[in-house]
Amino acid sequence: MATTMQRPSLRTRSVFSLCWHLSVWGGLAIIVAAAATISRSDVVKPQALIALVVLSIITELRPVVVPGKDSNGIVASYAFVFAIMYVYGLPAAVLTLALATLLSELYERRTAWKVLFNIGQHSLCLGVTWIVMVISRHTPSLQYPTVTFNADDVLWMPTTWAVFFLVNHLLIVGVSADTSMTFKEALREDLSYYILTLFAVLSLAPIIALVAVTVWPMLFLFLVPLWAVNKAASISQERDYASRHDMLTELPNRTMMRDELTEAIDIASRTGARVGVLLMDLNLFKEVNDTYGHAVGDRLLTMVAGRIKAQVRPGDLAARLGGDEFAVVLPGVEDHISAVRIAQRIRESISRPFTMDDVTVTIDVSIGIALYPDDGTQIDPLIQAADSAMYLAKRTGTRIEVVGIDRGDERG
Repeated sequence: MATTMQRPSLRTRSVFSLCWHLSVWGGLAIIVAAAATISRSDVVKPQALIALVVLSIITELRPVVVPGKDSNGIVASYAFVFAIMYVYGLPAAVLTLALATLLSELYERRTAWKVLFNIGQHSLCLGVTWIVMVISRHTPSLQYPTVTFNADDVLWMPTTWAVFFLVNHLLIVGVSADTSMTFKEALREDLSYYILTLFAVLSLAPIIALVAVTVWPMLFLFLVPLWAVNKAASISQERDYASRHDMLTELPNRTMMRDELTEAIDIASRTGARVGVLLMDLNLFKEVNDTYGHAVGDRLLTMVAGRIKAQVRPGDLAARLGGDEFAVVLPGVEDHISAVRIAQRIRESISRPFTMDDVTVTIDVSIGIALYPDDGTQIDPLIQAADSAMYLAKRTGTRIEVVGIDRGDERG
């Protein structure tokens, strides 16, 4: 379900505001200092550095997206950026990651406040991580890059990963704490997944750094396994999409509807919001199928899906459950009356004639409405309540029935 994260105010005192300003201004200071340092430095072994910068940008623009988890994907560029830091020091790593992040954010067309935050928090995380290397007395630079590694480096390198993860996770959680989750809930959400994926990526950094200081042209060979992983993830994502969508209408199917309804209820249980469920059954669809054939029936279902999507709000989820049954999930709907108004718009849209080549048909729809938590606090009772209301609307001819509203109240 596509939801839009509303940005809390940056002027009021909040965890969000604190983390955003800390990341942006702290990161900006590190970027300025890094740029000033590099402008005064000569680069030893520039070929390896250029190769690492190019690979960082390529892998930042092509993250590995895993179905069901982080929609932003697993970013392999961290491995190359850390390799830069291990070989050439903090300034080169900071500017490389800032550039790669900027290009990625512009490509994704993210809003300005997110772009500034992501660039800033990456720079700040690297700056804090550099402290570990200073303590470990491993401070390479462009003029004096690392030329070899030894067994002792295994002791401090994992510590840099842990520090980077900790600071990065805290800052990201901080900008989520004032939205749909508390700070504690956001801190714990999918924690083991993020630890596992980040450490898996960063564990490549020492190997990349070792290749960079020995045979740097071989760095580009890392693109082969990374491409294979990306391709495998893409195939997995396509299969996941197929398993969660109706192939005829391309709407989410029953499985995805239940998953998104469960998530919406989970958020509503923490925020005190309501969630609406609309279940719909087309009237006279069987007659259309019997009269004009299944090809016309399939085209009609596709057109109905388009009209339903056009009438719901941004963030709502329209789904096809099978046959001529559809559903809509309404996160954050105010009350039953608001849900009825959306249902009325859908019914009015579907009731208009459908023209397919030289065939024009008119159908109607019966809609049942139920709200969390008013009509059910669990997903199955809530769906059952909406289903019962839908069949009551179909049986009585009222077309729209609402659990929790007396028969004299507003309905179509």
